[in-house]
Amino acid sequence: MRLPDHEFVDKSTGAVIRRLCVGALNTNCWIVMDPATTDAIVIDPGDEPERILDAVSDVCVQHIVLTHAHWDHVLGVPALHDALGIVPLLHPDEWPVWPNEQRYLNDHGHFDAGTATAELLGCGCELRPADGGTLWNGSSHPIVGGEIIRCGTIALRALATPGHTPGGICLTVGTHLFSGDTLFPGGPGLTGWPLSNFDTIITSIRTTLFVLPDTTIVHPGHGPDTTIGTERPSLPAWIQRGW
Repeated sequence: MRLPDHEFVDKSTGAVIRRLCVGALNTNCWIVMDPATTDAIVIDPGDEPERILDAVSDVCVQHIVLTHAHWDHVLGVPALHDALGIVPLLHPDEWPVWPNEQRYLNDHGHFDAGTATAELLGCGCELRPADGGTLWNGSSHPIVGGEIIRCGTIALRALATPGHTPGGICLTVGTHLFSGDTLFPGGPGLTGWPLSNFDTIITSIRTTLFVLPDTTIVHPGHGPDTTIGTERPSLPAWIQRGW
């Protein structure tokens, strides 16, 4: 389901937060802006870079942050780099992920969309870059857990949350958590992918995310929001079912 574009304000910090839903997998691309300076951060420019560039035309982008390096979170990076001159921030443990994505594309003619691959291909979805499109070259600057990313007077904190991928991160600002593909309404991100691990993602959720306040609003990489308080009681059931 493609969610509508949306903008709201975090009352605790004053940060303006924008959501764009982009690409074949309806990836949530997030823009966090300090209204006092118009400095901004783009999180997960998954595709449709022209829409993202239009959404940041009134701000000054300081950083691009990738929660992880799966194809549906990075396809917009080359165009944003060309337009803005910004190299994305990525956890160093992610380095094997993008080469693996490219190998899959070369071997199959399309990217891997997990359990939804066959259905999406059957519906005519293009699980590959647009014709003539440039792929990201993998260039990035490192970011690790605990690091602070500044956006004017706004500070976002990176949380290391491996499991869905080896170097996955989440980001917090005020009462908001950008969880990438680590935590969704109803459970953790998929761990059937190469380089993923279920026990690791459960540990990340239990020890890093579920220590946050119940009222923390979770903005996942796909689909609607939830809260930490809503999801925490279900952890034993997720462990029992194994996904």
